[in-house]
Amino acid sequence: MTQMQEDTGRLVEDEREPTTAEIEAWQREETFVPPGKATPDEYPSLYNMSAGMLFGGVIRPVEPELPDYVAIEMDQPNLEMAGQVGMWNMLWEAAQFRRRFFDEDDLPAPIAELADLGDINTILVPRTESHYFEYEALFHLLPKATLDRFGLPLLRRGQWPFLADHSNVGRFLTPDFGDRLAKAWAWTVWPHLNSGSRLSAFSKDDPIRLLAHNLDFWVPPVTDVIQDILRTFPEVDKGKVVGPVTLVDGSVLEGA
Repeated sequence: MTQMQEDTGRLVEDEREPTTAEIEAWQREETFVPPGKATPDEYPSLYNMSAGMLFGGVIRPVEPELPDYVAIEMDQPNLEMAGQVGMWNMLWEAAQFRRRFFDEDDLPAPIAELADLGDINTILVPRTESHYFEYEALFHLLPKATLDRFGLPLLRRGQWPFLADHSNVGRFLTPDFGDRLAKAWAWTVWPHLNSGSRLSAFSKDDPIRLLAHNLDFWVPPVTDVIQDILRTFPEVDKGKVVGPVTLVDGSVLEGA
């Protein structure tokens, strides 16, 4: 065999389709953090990608509404859906005006239906049994010791808002993930709610105990804090002049 034939054979071998086991191994590596690398300097962490990576400018509401998290069905192979969801969420600064960046006729059905509702502020996440993506921002505030205490996995850095699920993380989470997260969260915030008594001193149906465990209650204020922090970052200068937003019909978008 000549050297060229040998190199060609190796190239064909390298381009073979990965096996199911190889794909799962890669996804696990992308999903979990080795315990030794979950140091306080690097874990937990939550990241954001600027809309300046894809957009020339952003509409900003004078009074932005706090977003609602909407879980939708997202098939893994649907790259068009994944791309549209990523762009939709990346425009978090546009808040209730984000639909105006898109032609509704080009949007996948679940997003088009939301856009058709008008100027409402929504962040899109995949619907999973574990509800990880709805509560991702809360999960990635918890340190390793707390996760260990409540039997929760060490997941790699979080992303706010959701952009893509590269490793199909839901398949690696147990059905009781949400319950465990609620207990971990309550244990974490309890000293700030009641510094005088332990959590166990209150019955399971006591209002303050229910509040501590209610992840849906905590998502909005945590989201508000995330957005406030991001707004302190330097702006991307793309030569845009800040001023009124002119629509395609020549009118001005009020409140922006």
